[in-house]
Amino acid sequence: MRRIIIPFLIITICSFGVIASGIENKVVERPDSIPMIDSLDLFRDITDISRQIERRTMQAKERIDSEIISPQQGTDTPPNPIITPPDTIIIPPVSNPVAKGTGSIIFEDSIPSFRNPLDSIYFRRENGTLQLPVNYNNVGSMNGLSFRDTLFYNPLFLPMIFTGKILPRELSLYPVEEDHDKGALIPREKTFAPRLDHVDFVQKVRRDYYVKYPDRIRYSVASFDSIPSLESDDRVVRETFNPFRELIKVETAYSLDAPGIEGVTIGRKYWVRSGEHSFQFAQNYFSDNWHKGGVNNLNFNSLHILRANYHKDKVKFNNTLEWRLSVFNAPDDSLRKHRIGNDLIRYYGDFGVDAFGKGWSYSTNLEAKSQMFKAYPVNSNDLLSSFMSPLYVNAGIGLKYNIDKKSERVRHRRVRWELALAPISINYTYVLNNDVDVKRFGIDEGKKSQLDIGSTLTSILKYDITRYISWDSRLTYFTSYEKVISEFENSLNMALSNAFSTRIYVNMRFDDGVPADPKFKYLQVNQTLSFGLNYKW
Repeated sequence: MRRIIIPFLIITICSFGVIASGIENKVVERPDSIPMIDSLDLFRDITDISRQIERRTMQAKERIDSEIISPQQGTDTPPNPIITPPDTIIIPPVSNPVAKGTGSIIFEDSIPSFRNPLDSIYFRRENGTLQLPVNYNNVGSMNGLSFRDTLFYNPLFLPMIFTGKILPRELSLYPVEEDHDKGALIPREKTFAPRLDHVDFVQKVRRDYYVKYPDRIRYSVASFDSIPSLESDDRVVRETFNPFRELIKVETAYSLDAPGIEGVTIGRKYWVRSGEHSFQFAQNYFSDNWHKGGVNNLNFNSLHILRANYHKDKVKFNNTLEWRLSVFNAPDDSLRKHRIGNDLIRYYGDFGVDAFGKGWSYSTNLEAKSQMFKAYPVNSNDLLSSFMSPLYVNAGIGLKYNIDKKSERVRHRRVRWELALAPISINYTYVLNNDVDVKRFGIDEGKKSQLDIGSTLTSILKYDITRYISWDSRLTYFTSYEKVISEFENSLNMALSNAFSTRIYVNMRFDDGVPADPKFKYLQVNQTLSFGLNYKW
């Protein structure tokens, strides 16, 4: 009996030990001890492209199974397959651990993972911005997004850089074959042709940008010829030698930066000065046996005009100083070898302020004229005129109209006209030399001066017919309501070159305050035809 009980107790004790050890092992394994993924490994899985490629290679055989997501438990919705692009890497999402059963842990996440196409710029909108997932606020959905993916490395989204490539790649001097791909074994869309078309499109956009907006290009390939070395922690980073850099380098690089030019402020000029000078002559020769006879003569004519005009805002002040002189030989005069013809020195000035309308101004004008040398008749010593004998002074106040118009049809054709109306004006005549007959100038005998009050009209016209032909006209009309003094000057200038010109000058004067001439009555005429040098500035 003892032999039976003792072995039974030993077997029972061993059985209880085995059962107790099994129960102890089950108690030790608790769901609290859940293995967690290292965050550093997760970061490397996201940013290390080599790991992504390796994972994609290992999962190539299971691609069909990985593209199909099983339906959720407890739902009757049929499974929806997710088609992944051929160059897409599926990055596993990070989810919260959920224990299902004893001793096993399954990671599930209801948020779909963000799939990163390899070597691409993701999906972008029409304006070029990155197309993010709908639930991008959730960190779990952005596991596939790296720092490299946030950069715009497409040339169309980078600052424009001048590369020097102006000519298109397909430029050819021969006829282009449109069907050169006909009969090819491989379709064009399966080759590199689409990528080359894309490169040509980018280059075309660059060329159009170079032409239309050259001022917006601030970078050039000449600025990126080499990469500077960086020294840090006793290490020198050097650029890898590229033998093709010198071959593709731009032959001539021009800087597009604006040169450093110092700005200069130009002050406005209110005074405008100009002048005109001419020296002309005329010569006549007759032989002794000329059938009609004649007298040899030589004439010299000079003209000098100086102008100084002031214009500021509404104020105008014009000044003109003129001197005319004509000298000719006198073979018929036994007393003198030469005589003085036209001798005139004149100043004309007007001061005005802009008034109503365009071209009208309130103005006052002053004209003073005399001569420089003495004048005698033929074979006589009776003095006709001299310096300040006579002196004419005319001044008035009124309105002035000014017009300056250029022709739109004929080049260099221009009309400038000034009309001065002085309802109130004075005309003063003075004779300085006592040997001059004052009656010739409308002064009563025994007096040296004459003052008349009346009205004056002055018209000055300058008409440029062509570049080389111009007509100058001047009309002065004064009336004291008892007598009239008027002068009408006309000058036709014909330029043969920049230095030589021909001038026809006609001056007619009417004065009914002097004794009438038996032939011309009150009309006086002076005419000159000359040829010579002419200079304007």
